[in-house]
Amino acid sequence: MFRYVATFVAVVCLVLFGLLMGWPGSYTGTYGVAGDAGATFMARRASPMFLGLAVMLWMVRDAGAGPSRRAIGLGIAVMFAGIAATGLFEYARGVANHAIVVAAVAEIAIAAAFWRTA
Repeated sequence: MFRYVATFVAVVCLVLFGLLMGWPGSYTGTYGVAGDAGATFMARRASPMFLGLAVMLWMVRDAGAGPSRRAIGLGIAVMFAGIAATGLFEYARGVANHAIVVAAVAEIAIAAAFWRTA
């Protein structure tokens, strides 16, 4: 099961890298946040992290159970749970629109999948 989760999320991270690097304004606009110069700068600066995660998850997808796979899986779970929490926080503050709730549900599902399979 870890293999499928890692492969799927590697592809998701690769897509996020492309969106954040190439079209940061359209990505932030999805959530009703203005794609101003600051948001564009931060999105582009964050995009290589998603590329790095995509590579890491792709490379580790066939790893057997053990402390390294567990560390990576739990780290990814915490990361996606944190992304979901910040999205919900910004929704509650009125910064982001309802689309962030949909994203947060997906992020929580990813976190749970890694938590269970790590």
